[in-house]
Amino acid sequence: MASVFKYIAYFLFLFLLEASCTSEPKPGKETVEGSSIPDTATVLCDPSWESILRTFIVTYEGLNPHRKIKLLIKPESECIHAVITGSYNTVFVSRNFSPGELNVLKQKQWRVANDTLCYDGLAWIAPKSFPEDSLSVDDVKVLFQTGVLEGVNYTIQLNKTGSSVANYLTDYFGVPPSTSHLYTGGSDEQIIQSVQQHNRSLACISSGWLVNLEDQKHQAYLSSVKVLKISAHANEKSYSPFQNDLALNSYPFKRILRVINNDANDGLGTAFASFLIGNRGQRVFLKAGLLPHKMPAREVELKMK
Repeated sequence: MASVFKYIAYFLFLFLLEASCTSEPKPGKETVEGSSIPDTATVLCDPSWESILRTFIVTYEGLNPHRKIKLLIKPESECIHAVITGSYNTVFVSRNFSPGELNVLKQKQWRVANDTLCYDGLAWIAPKSFPEDSLSVDDVKVLFQTGVLEGVNYTIQLNKTGSSVANYLTDYFGVPPSTSHLYTGGSDEQIIQSVQQHNRSLACISSGWLVNLEDQKHQAYLSSVKVLKISAHANEKSYSPFQNDLALNSYPFKRILRVINNDANDGLGTAFASFLIGNRGQRVFLKAGLLPHKMPAREVELKMK
C-alpha cells in the first residue's frame, strides 16, 4: 500500500511540474525571465474624438508602462449600444443616454458612470476659395438642410451616419428634407482632404483635430483650409471654435466629450477614465487646445522676506 501512495505522489509531482512550466503568464504579472506583460483595456470612441484620445493614450501609457489602451473607432450610436449590451465597458462619446437607454440600464440594475471630460467646438471648414470668412447660425442651418447658400450648391462632409457630429447637427437643426448634399464616411483627415480638393465642399469636424499644432501634419491641414467663424445672428460678432471663445460660451456649436464607463469588474477602463478626469488629465486637455471641464488649479507659493 505504501508503494502505491509513493507512485501516486510521484505522478502528481510530475503533473504539477509540467503545468507550472507550460502555463501562460497572466497579464500584468512578471514572467520567469523578469519581463512583464501589460494589462490591456479596450475602449471605444467616436471618430471625431480619435485624434485627442490617441494623444492621451500615448501620455497614459508613458506614465503607466504596465498598462496598454486599445482604441476602437465606432460611430457614436454603436459606442452607446456597446455599453447597453455589455459588449464593451468604456466609451467616449458626446451625447448622453436617451430615456429608453436609461430605462434598459435601470432594468439591468447597472450603475454606469457618466463623466464630462472637456469641451470642443464643431468647426466648419471650407476651401480657401470660399467667399465668406464667417457665417451666421441661420446660414449654417440653410447649408445643412439644403446644401445651398446664396444660390450656390455645396456638399457637406460629415463622419459616418450615427457619428456624434451628425447626431449633434441633426438635434440642433432637425433632419434635412433631403440628404443628397450630405456625404458621410471617412476620418477627419479624409474629410479635410476632400475639402482641399473640391471648391464647393464644406465640412464639420471637431476643433480638436485643428488645434493639435504639435503635429506638423495637423499644422499643414489647418493652413490649407479656411476655418469659418460663426455668429449667433446675422450682422453680429462671429467667433471661432477654439479654447478662448469656448470658455466664454461665445461659439454656438460647443460640444461635450464624455466618458461612459461600466468597468467596475476589472477596473482597467476605470483607471484610464480616472486619469482623464483628474487634474493631470485636465491639464493635457488644456495643453491640447480644448476646454477642460474642470480648469486645473495653479498653486503659487509666495515667500515673504
